Parts: sequence; C-alpha cells; structure tokens
Amino acid sequence: MKQVGPIFVALLVGCGTSSAEDICRGSSAKFYDEGLAYHLKQAGVPYRPMDGGGLCVDPKYAPEMKEAERQLERAFHQIATNPKDGCEERALVDWARREGLRYELAPALNSRNEPAGHLFLIRSFTYEEMVANREKFDRSAPKGARCKS
Repeated sequence: MKQVGPIFVALLVGCGTSSAEDICRGSSAKFYDEGLAYHLKQAGVPYRPMDGGGLCVDPKYAPEMKEAERQLERAFHQIATNPKDGCEERALVDWARREGLRYELAPALNSRNEPAGHLFLIRSFTYEEMVANREKFDRSAPKGARCKS
C-alpha cells in the first residue's frame, strides 16, 4: 500500500458570495469540504458554503478554522494505493461501496508527469476513523484482484 501526503489541497482566497474579510478554505479533493464541515460542526463554528465549493467562516473563527484543517489533515490523505489495472480498481471500488467507505479515484502521474492510471484513496475525517479504515483495508480489501479469464 502506498501512502501519500497532502494532495489536491488548494486554499482558496476568494469566497463566492461572502465578504472579503471571511476566512475561506476548501479543496478539489472529493469529501474534503464535507470533512472540514464535520470538524467545524464539532467545534460549534458557524460556516457558509462557497459558490463552487469550499467553506467560509467569520474572521473571529480563524483559529477554529485552522484547527479544523489540522484535524482533517491528520486523517484525510493517509490511505492510498495504486491499483495495478482496471480489474483491481473495480474490485476496490466495489469493496469500498459495500463497506460504506468514502473513497475517491484520483488521476495518478508517472515520473515524467504523464497519466498513469488512478490512485484509490479512502477518505477519513478523524484520526480514529482513519485507523479503523486502515485496519479494514489491510484486513479485507481485494488488493491484487485479477479479472476472470
């Protein structure tokens, strides 16, 4: 299993219909905004969705937004693998759906920056969820699945 650090995270400076002073964050990664919203809700911080993705908070909640991002980053990017082929990719997607996991297939690039299939990513919102998802992945994911001939 390949582990990856933070990818696809883009901090946004403009905030759709929010005021110029608002603190806005988001990412193009699937489920990132949902994970950020989870942590803001846990902290009791009111937030607004941005047009086109991302979330904004009042500037007085800047420390809470930073902490929400920190908590999410501890878990969000931690479980990834590079399927060998389309058969393994489909098997992993089917498994993740059956298990009710948040997953994403993200384009992968080779060392020459050329397309090289996909990364299969399991998205966790908390460290505890990530540990449970990693154990589930290690125990039962169909790694190395092959197509039937």
